[in-house]
Amino acid sequence: MVFSSNVFLFLFLPAFLALYYAVGSAWRSLVIVLGSYLFYAWWRPDFLLLFVAITLWNFYLGNAIRKQQQAGNKRRGWHLLLLAVIGNLGALAYFKYANFGIELVATVLAPLGINTFTLETIILPLGISFYVFQAISYTVDIYRNQADPARNLLDFAAYISLFPQLIAGPIVRYKLVDLQLREREHSLELFSLGAGRFMQGFIKKVLIADSLAPISAAFLAEPEPQLLDAWFGLIASTLQLYFDFSGYSCMAIGLGMMMGFRFPENFNQPFMAQSITEFWQRWHITLSEFLRDYVYFPLVRAKVAGALSALVWTMFLSGLWHGASLAFICWGLFFGVAMVLERRLGIATKVGGQYRVLRHLRAFLMLNLSMPLFFTGELGHSFEVYKGLLGINGMGSLQGYYYGVSSLPLLFVAVALLWLLLAGRSNYRFYHRGEQGYLFQNVAGLQAVLLWGGFALALSRLAANSFSPFLYFQF
Repeated sequence: MVFSSNVFLFLFLPAFLALYYAVGSAWRSLVIVLGSYLFYAWWRPDFLLLFVAITLWNFYLGNAIRKQQQAGNKRRGWHLLLLAVIGNLGALAYFKYANFGIELVATVLAPLGINTFTLETIILPLGISFYVFQAISYTVDIYRNQADPARNLLDFAAYISLFPQLIAGPIVRYKLVDLQLREREHSLELFSLGAGRFMQGFIKKVLIADSLAPISAAFLAEPEPQLLDAWFGLIASTLQLYFDFSGYSCMAIGLGMMMGFRFPENFNQPFMAQSITEFWQRWHITLSEFLRDYVYFPLVRAKVAGALSALVWTMFLSGLWHGASLAFICWGLFFGVAMVLERRLGIATKVGGQYRVLRHLRAFLMLNLSMPLFFTGELGHSFEVYKGLLGINGMGSLQGYYYGVSSLPLLFVAVALLWLLLAGRSNYRFYHRGEQGYLFQNVAGLQAVLLWGGFALALSRLAANSFSPFLYFQF
């Protein structure tokens, strides 16, 4: 089940919210768990067993770590933490990287005449990359004394399974929602604020991102794109990815607010970054902060790697997290090397000043130069796209898009750019306007017309298509 589906909007969500608010506060964690399990099992009921197993694994090991610490057995607590992390990463590695690892070994050994075994295609469970990272942050934070163990299994199960951010984030650390699981605010004002945020995300996803999808599909289907076609298709694909993923995050944050939760922001105008370093402080913020706190800082503090080499290793893991292929690894290394060069040149955090526009353009250009690796997921296909970007395949004319794609997607490229230009601090505007009801008091005139009109158009588009998957589900 996805947010942008008729089943979710008109059946699951109304029924869930009605039951959630009908029961007393003591029962709401149970409603969250049961509703979230239904939400997840709608895709594949059998993978719910894996989901429950990871929940139990981390809950009991988290408690065991704290007991060993209280008993003064720090070494035993460290061993239990390693066991918890290895178990989590082992599950992630099997489902996400087993086939890739075997293919890589087979490629290396083939010239030696050594045949290796093969595996049947392993289905990647939805959201495993996200809920495994949340589980890891839970046990690590307990070990670091930065969080207390959940007071009971039901609260922890609610934390892991919370359906708004279950499939594609934001990655929420337990210490951020611990008190909210115990007691949180429920009010009409906060509910309306969340509803407005959900509507904003729905517009970004269904109306804008899905309208750009045909251009991206045409771009990726072209085996040898030419200069103009490659650049236009690449930029349109980058815009689609942003509106798709940030739209999901907006909806997740809005749904959380409708249930009384405050989730961390995940985007902050990433295309306004003036360097690649700043871009990763604005894009998928919760992942960047997770990698910083649980990979980069530990590498530096343990003196396993210097600051710059630790940065490269961190971005390498970021690429590997996004996908099990050499293309994604190269994508991560691209950013790692770029960020090291920015630090060496002293431009990593330089903002404002006389050449601000040029720095914006440079960062956006660098971002797009990395994206062929991300969108194709294959080195060979990426190489052909790079040839097109350099004009090696010819100049092109955009006629393929004009005749092969309807005029509506081309129009929405302009709509997307206009949104980015006018939105300002769009990801924060609805969240930081105080406790006044967004739908009732904070929106008037043109804003209200755009919100409700855009939401109505998005609903009509969804009614025509009935299903709209999110791009980040594949990770």
